[in-house]
Amino acid sequence: MKQRLGDEAYQRLLSVIERFDAPFFFYDLDALKAHLQYMAEGLEPDITLWYACKANPMSAILKVLRNLGFGIDVASEGELHQVLNTGIKGNHIIATGPGKSKDYLKHLVKSGVGTIVLESLNQAYWLDEVCSELGKSVDALLRVQLSWDKGKSVLGGDAITPFGIDSEQWIRLDQSRTKNINIKGFHAFQWGNIHEVSKLENIWSATTERCLELSNKLNIDCEILDLGGGLGIHYDLSDKRIDFKEVQLALTKIKKKYRLKKIWMELGRYSVGESGYYLNKIIDIKEVRGRNILVCEGGINHIARPALVGEHFPVSALNKTTNSEKTFHIHGPLCTALDYLGEFNLPSNVQIGDWIVHHKVGAYGFTESMPYFLCHKLPGEVISYNGDLMIPRPPKTSYDWMI
Repeated sequence: MKQRLGDEAYQRLLSVIERFDAPFFFYDLDALKAHLQYMAEGLEPDITLWYACKANPMSAILKVLRNLGFGIDVASEGELHQVLNTGIKGNHIIATGPGKSKDYLKHLVKSGVGTIVLESLNQAYWLDEVCSELGKSVDALLRVQLSWDKGKSVLGGDAITPFGIDSEQWIRLDQSRTKNINIKGFHAFQWGNIHEVSKLENIWSATTERCLELSNKLNIDCEILDLGGGLGIHYDLSDKRIDFKEVQLALTKIKKKYRLKKIWMELGRYSVGESGYYLNKIIDIKEVRGRNILVCEGGINHIARPALVGEHFPVSALNKTTNSEKTFHIHGPLCTALDYLGEFNLPSNVQIGDWIVHHKVGAYGFTESMPYFLCHKLPGEVISYNGDLMIPRPPKTSYDWMI
């Protein structure tokens, strides 16, 4: 980590450890900015990038994306408020997510949200009623859930999920009841954390063909096709990464082949995942039935993804080097065997009180977790931007939130 940050930032990070003495997240926003600029460089005007803020809704991260011209995808009322409070205008927001009540749809319209993704017939009719009441019209996409031969994904894959409805259900749409909605096209996204651009291109091609078939059946012009995201990151300590220039080429090829007007992408993990770290303190070391175990101050109460999907964020020792390594199984402090953070080779001389670093935790870290279980400390959040180290939120004890 010292090599990645530079000596000055590394030393200041150690000063934060001394000040906090509690787990915290660290976000390198200079690295994030450089990555986002590379993604946007040379992008076709009719291929638009949105940031899925479910990955990490921290205001400092949102501001970097806003300043670089990325739109923001929100999937809840809380995310909407966070994005608006960060200074992002409604016409730069797209609203996704299956849980949209009529009241929430009204709130979206009143907030000036540019595009709303409709995930059911009910939502389509409710939105039309809301627009009629408010004397407004709004752009919308129809979310299509496609059947696949095989494959699992955190977004469903071939499983039946609450995301959107199938083509047969959308054909039942009574368009006489959607006169106040500008249906601009379709949204289809069921696959996540894929590492091969060729596989993504095959999924996108199949998705495009089937959405265009639905477009013809509904007699709706597919002005916009939102392919979601799906770009993965490698959860190891390597520098392997999907080159976004290859993604651009694949999208341009699909756009030309199917004569699409506009393609949208909603990228979360790929945008911010690699710019985040979680720093964790070792509080016990023991051997159990031949296995070396580290118990740390933070666990799935701060980073739940290992328990949810079996993906372990890669780990290194913060300030230990040695020629000898051991395999350690890392656990958090919770009273459940689910609080397991993975198996890693670390310097054999790690000690109680040392710190470890969980890498690539910029996405699906704290806000995906279960912070209040067992009433442990909430982690702090630290950012580095333009060479400055800032602390938006220090760690908090249960005294700060228990009632």
